[in-house]
Amino acid sequence: MTKERIILFFSFLLVFACNKVDKNIPKEYIRIMGEGSWGYNDADGNVIIPLGKYKFLNPLDESGMILAELKNKHGYIDIHENVIVPFEYDDISLFSQDLACVKKGNKYGFVDRNGKIVIPLQYEDESYFQKTGLALIKKNNLYGFINKSGKEIIPIIYQNANESTADSLVSLYKKGKWAFFDSFGKQKSGFIYDEIALTDINIKGNDEITFWKNGLILVRKNNQIAYLDKNLKEIIPFDKYDTGDRFNENRIAIVSKNHKYGIINEFGKEVAKPRYDTIGHPEESYHESEIFVAKKGNNLVLLDEHGKKIYEKIKDFSFDYCRINKKIEKIYHIQDLNGKYGAIDTKGKLIIPVIYDEFEDFASNYNAIVKYKGKFGLIDSNNKITYPIENESIYSNGRELDYYVIQKNNKVGIIDKNLKSIFNFVFQDLSPCTYDQKNRFIAKQNDKYGVIDRAGRIIIPFEYSEMSNWVEYGPGENYHFVTKNNKHGLITKEGKTVIPIIYDSLFYDSDKIIILSKNGKYGVVTIQNKQVIPFEYEKIYLEPSLFSKKKETEFYVLNNGKYYIVNDKNEVLKSNISKDNIEKKFSFYYN
Repeated sequence: MTKERIILFFSFLLVFACNKVDKNIPKEYIRIMGEGSWGYNDADGNVIIPLGKYKFLNPLDESGMILAELKNKHGYIDIHENVIVPFEYDDISLFSQDLACVKKGNKYGFVDRNGKIVIPLQYEDESYFQKTGLALIKKNNLYGFINKSGKEIIPIIYQNANESTADSLVSLYKKGKWAFFDSFGKQKSGFIYDEIALTDINIKGNDEITFWKNGLILVRKNNQIAYLDKNLKEIIPFDKYDTGDRFNENRIAIVSKNHKYGIINEFGKEVAKPRYDTIGHPEESYHESEIFVAKKGNNLVLLDEHGKKIYEKIKDFSFDYCRINKKIEKIYHIQDLNGKYGAIDTKGKLIIPVIYDEFEDFASNYNAIVKYKGKFGLIDSNNKITYPIENESIYSNGRELDYYVIQKNNKVGIIDKNLKSIFNFVFQDLSPCTYDQKNRFIAKQNDKYGVIDRAGRIIIPFEYSEMSNWVEYGPGENYHFVTKNNKHGLITKEGKTVIPIIYDSLFYDSDKIIILSKNGKYGVVTIQNKQVIPFEYEKIYLEPSLFSKKKETEFYVLNNGKYYIVNDKNEVLKSNISKDNIEKKFSFYYN
């Protein structure tokens, strides 16, 4: 199955398409997926092709045809289930240049839109006809190109081949060397190249592959590189640079000479002289950015997507977005060689002076947290102080900014994103409840913890010396472990007691295993406080489930000075366990 077809399969669960075969039928159809089958409804929800018959149906193509799979065979139908290409093929491709590649057994050929075999099944790989009118085919483990009539335009005698989807050149490989041919089969160069590079290009939103439309063609010969234009003329000769990259969509490429790197354009001009130790594209939002970062000694230099210098003599940088003149604009945080932070726009203009000890992202918001001379505050994109830089700490809840938690004079309060007060500075601590960060907060007052909502209402009274926040390996979002009068227990997020606060110690392993101790005796309960192991042991050890390969949970217990292994039914599995073995096995997990 081809990449294009896979993309169609996963990208469209509901697809509207126009049928151009029968002009008297409704134009809009909805492709639907059931359990192991596909179908079609019309725009009013009426069943056109029922579920339960076809294992797969592609969206209607521009000619009103549907690639379909029926009983593990592939063909094409129309919206009325008339069979156009019979279901006799092991695989079938999408149409390209009005021909579709079909597979039967281990052989491939091509059918037209009437289902007629126009090129016999004789090839060894799936192929597509490109805009050039050629298809790259393989036969007897050799490669060549055919046209839509099946005529060999380039004989099938070559050991390898590459094709472009965006221009008319192809390359063929023979006896360890590559050569250029055009789409008419004319050889355009000798078999002299060790490598001929293809590169990606986006044309009107479509991803294509090209030799030259990005600027120049990278070739390698005798361990030297050169760049050719579309007419295969050497624009940059073989002895000029030691290494070079493919030209990108901005029509520039990274090159090196004598271990120094620079950037050239398609005319051979050095837009960045080869004087840098390294040049590369930094990572931006999980993809490669268009800009360049060059390194020279201990300094970083930022270059824009055209290789023009943006800013230099920095230690580090990062991407950010902020609101400038009511628009969200990209900026770069920069850190100078003294460790101070500021920001520039994409043209290199300094918009935030490089004076701050810390500088968090704007993250598309109006304000950013900064640290200056040991104190925290907020600034806007004009470097105007919007909240005084006089606080011990400021915390925000990330990209979905809703508020700032601020500590000042050892008291904590909260302001909203518009810098209006939510809570005054009357608390010793405030921490958003992980299960409801916008509306609930664990608060500390008079050395006691409780939970309040955004309106200040007390949800859980201030009576606990410790209170857990939810974490992924904890007891879930509905609970808090709490400590009161040096005793431990579990309450719900509404404050209802689940495990009484009477235990001397509490260890959570899972919702099914919570090890507790009381008056020197240990037992095990579930998160619903159902007893698993009775409170009769002097110690209980549990091998962490992360490391345990045993199907049955085993507890190592101490009773009357002797160690045993019991299961979750308190049945003895093994007795007379060595104390030395126990201490060695659990020394890292328990006191």
